[in-house]
Amino acid sequence: MIEIKQIEKIYVNGKQSTKAVGPVDLSIREGEILGLVGESGSGKSTLGKMLIGLEPPTSGTITYKGNPLWIKKKFKRYRPGEIQSVFQDPQSSLDPRMRIKDIILEPLLGLPRGERKEKGNSERLKQLIHRVGLQEEHLSRLPHEFSGGQRQRIAIARALVTEPAFLVLDEPTSALDVSIQAQILNLLKELQMEKQLTYLFISHNMSVIRYMCERVAVMYKGDIVEIGTTKDIFENPQHPYSKKLLSSVLSVTDQENGSHAEAL
Repeated sequence: MIEIKQIEKIYVNGKQSTKAVGPVDLSIREGEILGLVGESGSGKSTLGKMLIGLEPPTSGTITYKGNPLWIKKKFKRYRPGEIQSVFQDPQSSLDPRMRIKDIILEPLLGLPRGERKEKGNSERLKQLIHRVGLQEEHLSRLPHEFSGGQRQRIAIARALVTEPAFLVLDEPTSALDVSIQAQILNLLKELQMEKQLTYLFISHNMSVIRYMCERVAVMYKGDIVEIGTTKDIFENPQHPYSKKLLSSVLSVTDQENGSHAEAL
């Protein structure tokens, strides 16, 4: 689905330049959850921003289903709403002045009128708000009236309203309490299976990555230093940085009934 070839991101400030990413090669397969893990400042969020159009690459190419996402520093959408994102802090990613209904429906403004009307009808909105664990009466409220976990559920509903195929999830649970993290992780897993979504799951938390992802790419100082199945990375890491990350892992255990994840 996604092909990243020799992508670089270099920030220039006067005569100084700082490499944030690259050159990086990475493929994301349709229907998978690919984890991108690394410590703060490793470049993983910058790479995610290039995938959703917030940061132009300095060089290299990114294609989505064979179509280039960046042409001459301009982001080209394959289809409006096809690629969506959920950010780390739901408090800062939701407009405090907007009602929840308007926040969720806002991404539809980029769609053609007929599609916007179809995907924004009241019945579909009710189904969506219920699916993420909220109630109809919440639609008329403001973000400050909700807990952190509820706000992240709103952000997930906003990302899903356009019926995307690919989501960039940038530390979507790191700002939440551990018990709430487990609920949100399970919701994201269920939605991925139900809707056959593809995720790039960005995190510094190896235990969360192990619970969520099928493959893992390890990022260090802007470079992908190791990539493999989750099993291989956790049981037989090759790069010293991967071994360092794993040395401090806390476990996230999926209970046998699959009802929820428990952070131990």
